[in-house]
Amino acid sequence: MSSSYSSDPNNAASISNPSTPQSDKALPPLAPQPLSVSRSSSVEPNGPGSGSAVSSGNLRRLAAGTMLSGGRYRIEKSVASGGMGAVYRAIDTRFNRPCAVKEMLDEFQSDTERTQAVEWFGREATMLLDLNHPCIPRVRDFFVEGEKHYLVMDFIEGRTLGDILEKEGNVMGVNGARGVTEAQARSWGQQICSVLGYLHRQSPPIIFRDLKPSNIMVTERDEVKLIDFGIARTFQAQRQSTIIMTIGYAPPEQLHGMPEPRSDLYASGATLHRILTHHDAANNKPSIFSFPPVRTLRPDISMAFEQVIMKALAPAIEQRWINANEMEKAIINLPPINVVPPTGAIPQQGHSRLVNPQTPNNSITPSNPSRHTTTGPGGGYIISALGFINTNRIEEAYGAIQQAYVLEPNNSLVHRTFGQVFARRRPPEIERAMQAYNRSLQLNPNDAETHKLIGDVSLFLRRLPLQAIPAYTQSLRLNPNDVESHQRLAQCYEDTNQLEPALREYQEAARFAPKQPLLHQKVGQLAWRLNQFSIAERAFVTVLTLNPADHQTRFLLSQVYENEGKLIDAERECAYVVPMIPAAQQVQLRIRSRLGR
Repeated sequence: MSSSYSSDPNNAASISNPSTPQSDKALPPLAPQPLSVSRSSSVEPNGPGSGSAVSSGNLRRLAAGTMLSGGRYRIEKSVASGGMGAVYRAIDTRFNRPCAVKEMLDEFQSDTERTQAVEWFGREATMLLDLNHPCIPRVRDFFVEGEKHYLVMDFIEGRTLGDILEKEGNVMGVNGARGVTEAQARSWGQQICSVLGYLHRQSPPIIFRDLKPSNIMVTERDEVKLIDFGIARTFQAQRQSTIIMTIGYAPPEQLHGMPEPRSDLYASGATLHRILTHHDAANNKPSIFSFPPVRTLRPDISMAFEQVIMKALAPAIEQRWINANEMEKAIINLPPINVVPPTGAIPQQGHSRLVNPQTPNNSITPSNPSRHTTTGPGGGYIISALGFINTNRIEEAYGAIQQAYVLEPNNSLVHRTFGQVFARRRPPEIERAMQAYNRSLQLNPNDAETHKLIGDVSLFLRRLPLQAIPAYTQSLRLNPNDVESHQRLAQCYEDTNQLEPALREYQEAARFAPKQPLLHQKVGQLAWRLNQFSIAERAFVTVLTLNPADHQTRFLLSQVYENEGKLIDAERECAYVVPMIPAAQQVQLRIRSRLGR
């Protein structure tokens, strides 16, 4: 899965505020890519840091292996680039974890252009440092090196909504319309509203100003992440500002230089309209602000969801949702999406028993419990729900497992699947997930997977690793060969500073998955911390056997050899990595001194 970051602080139309508003006819035509100000084509001959720069057309980018900030950040590859900057995947060598390094090139055609770009870049760093929301990447560092500005953030694995629409927006409508499923759009829309509500509640409110599919990433866990805060600004009522927008996603007041929080709601509606229909706003009639109703292009979309979107798209501010929280509540309270029964599982009876089924409470006693199976009358629905979960279509999974519950209320797998749905919703419904998992264990107490899922709730959702240990331990009693349970139990022990059992569990995980270098690396790191150098040596050698290009692990191995007194081996391994890791030179000199060289 690719990683997508916006790299250009001017990745939007920026128009000096005119004395009188421009008419629709004065707007530039909608381009296939977002409009941008002119970009500089001149570059400095040398890249920053200890590495070199490579040429891409008339631009120079950091080469793999370049070290920044005194050797702390090692560039791995470029993941996005623009005329004024680039974003790289890098390794933070201090913590041995991936990060995103955003670079702003200090190469501009005028002092005004440079001043504006530096202001936007600095504002983005300052703003993100003060924000804390699951949908906003965390900023880890900000520095200047080689006359270029750098911003270090969490590295987010995922794709933009624009990429998803182009590659997976295959639900066909009419007149050439196509897009993602309603369930996907609901889930993403709710998360977008949640983060917009958070931004708008800041004092003063922060307006994102350029919300669109290319500025919204979705992770493998279906979590939305807003990217490119370079043009976000705080809101000051009755004050005109530079017009910054992407045509088709910006409302009329933004064109006139008067954006406010509800301008972002308009953009969220335009984004949802786009990913559901693939409709180009340039075709709107009679003006670019007149979107066709969603159901005229996608008749399969529910009327209630269409109303949520079209209200957000009202050209008049006062006709939109009052705020992002109201829009989010409207999405959450939408009626369930109708699920088409899967082949072979059409219900024969009992539909009137449960109009809006929920996972039943723990007091229900099974009269004829079925265990962990998909062979019963609800099997087709269960298989369908699990398929939806695997593709992050959580609300569709919920609809399918509701149907399965009507047919098999005492099937443990039905309740386990309910738990997975509740746990994967955004935000997660933790208590309902635990209720469902506990009910599943009442019906089938020896299901190792359910015990593991309970551990996942404590570790990943509640962030309480100590509470997760008993669940993972029980899961492993029932299934001792489960690599994931060993790895997660090891993580729990490590997070609670129980290093000996953490090492033991990582060793078990590596034994069952010998081709996974990350597991061997964890074994080596923990063994080193525990001064068990022979174990660390074997682990790091295994990592290098699997991936000889892992220079960081080779550097660690050289230090293990040094601690073992194997100075010749230590000097040899250290010499390999000095060109890539400048900090290794000091270690190399120390080893050579010990060798008398």
